Amino acid sequence: MNTHTAMRTGEAALLTCRLGSLGLQRSRNSVAQRSPQIGQIRSPSRCLRQVAAAAATEQHPAASLNGAGAEAPVCLVTGGSRGIGKATALALGATGAKVAVNYVSSSSAADEVCEAIVASGGQATAFQADISDPAAVAKLMSDVVGKYGTLDVLVNNAGITKDTLMARMKPEQWQTVIDTNLSAVFYSIQAATKIMAKKRKGRIINLSSVVGIAGNPGQTNYAAAKAGVLGLTKAVAREFAGRNITVNAVAPGFIASDMTDKIDKKYEEQILSTIPLGRYGQPEEVAGLIRFLALDPAAAYITGQVLQVNGGMLMT
Repeated sequence: MNTHTAMRTGEAALLTCRLGSLGLQRSRNSVAQRSPQIGQIRSPSRCLRQVAAAAATEQHPAASLNGAGAEAPVCLVTGGSRGIGKATALALGATGAKVAVNYVSSSSAADEVCEAIVASGGQATAFQADISDPAAVAKLMSDVVGKYGTLDVLVNNAGITKDTLMARMKPEQWQTVIDTNLSAVFYSIQAATKIMAKKRKGRIINLSSVVGIAGNPGQTNYAAAKAGVLGLTKAVAREFAGRNITVNAVAPGFIASDMTDKIDKKYEEQILSTIPLGRYGQPEEVAGLIRFLALDPAAAYITGQVLQVNGGMLMT
């Protein structure tokens, strides 16, 4: 147990003792006349002994995720072969975690991520699955458990875009984005919570977007899916809090990627002018927050929240 936890535990116990002792002297005589149980009133010295005992035995509720001597946590990152997913897989692997790197088609890219994780001291395996297919998701979860024995952390990162103005958007452009960016998150959470709920432990982080909060012209499908992820996150967080499973969403803004590299410079200046920090974010900056939510004991009391990483582009 760390020093701050011990202090909080001790302070709580000491407060109880102080509250109990405030009325001790004034009520001792009258209570003694009415009740033979006066001997059960705790003395200050007994309270102090209980304070020390409570501080010495208190354990953090999330210590088993990455505490000393604990088994390395098993983490699944969907879409983990590139961009934010890649940075997240590397960040988790660098802690010594066992990382399942999901990919759809690029096995070579996923293998490179796994090799980098192993080089950093973690364990990693690449798993192919189209997570927009519920049967494929079920097999993915079965394969991960078959390899590592359990699942502690799920990062729903995989996503696609098919941008166009709503008036021109074809039904398949709408449905494909909804299937991959929203329905797949539901399928993955449903499968993962069956594993996590049995052991009453788990953390889920869903990738949304600033677009899911503020909207964006030409991205009605993407905005709808990412907004849906926020509602899904909060509903699932409420349903599984009693099982000690935390569920949070991370909403990035403009993050440096292959997509931002293709933005015309004249539009790039306009975009950067809307970002108070005046630059694109880096995938590692998003991954750092995900790592905190996934593994840090200090994140054990955070659930149902939407955390933005957007350079101040949107402040809510």
